[in-house]
Amino acid sequence: MASSQCAHTCTDTIQLVESLAEQGDSEGAPMEQSQPTVAIVDNDRFTRQALKQIIEQDGRYSVIWDRSDADVAQRLVMQPQTRPDVLLLDMSLTDTTGVDVCRAIRSKLSDIRILGITAFPPSQYAADLAAAGAQGLVTKDANAELLAGIRAVADNQTYCPTMPSVRFRTPIDAFRMVNDFATSSNANTDAATLSEREQAVLRSYARTGSYKITAKALGISDSTARNTMAHAKAKLGAASTAAAIIAWQERFGRQ
Repeated sequence: MASSQCAHTCTDTIQLVESLAEQGDSEGAPMEQSQPTVAIVDNDRFTRQALKQIIEQDGRYSVIWDRSDADVAQRLVMQPQTRPDVLLLDMSLTDTTGVDVCRAIRSKLSDIRILGITAFPPSQYAADLAAAGAQGLVTKDANAELLAGIRAVADNQTYCPTMPSVRFRTPIDAFRMVNDFATSSNANTDAATLSEREQAVLRSYARTGSYKITAKALGISDSTARNTMAHAKAKLGAASTAAAIIAWQERFGRQ
């Protein structure tokens, strides 16, 4: 009986993620939001409710979802339709750590802002979280600090007033650091001749972090998307997909 209930719950969770990811217009574009969007990942339901109330009462941000399950949250973040501008990420999750979740997200995405939240002293997590690619860290019980942190990272700044000696980075610099990409100075001169398809694949993958979604959006096969990325990497002189995205953005501007 227990295994049957678990299977049913897992199926419901997957269906929920897919349903949320499909919200938007007929071409799969993200839903329009009049305010910067925020999502919350915390294993305590009452904490999530309290944070949501604080944010919504402030009136400057829209909370688009909150979850306790880190895997589900990561799947939502990877979908452009359900990706928030700012992700509030608890440091102490049930089956993993906020630091590990942050690193997994940042290794694939260069745009989302990640603000760590904790009930423990920030010194316990700040250095590791900064190294994992977050933009800041605040305590859960300081409402003004929480809102100031959201405002700062939403404006592409960093924020951790209790640990000024720890260096947090902006999303693009954190993406570069996590993927160990030092410079694009070795890019091939063929970079100027990137085809429209190569740029389209780079653009889509930079937004989604997924070949499957990229292939579907461009009407090509998964293998064609991967091969196109391989050609783009060669032209850009990039050893990895992350390095190719950085080189493309630096040479052609963020598109």
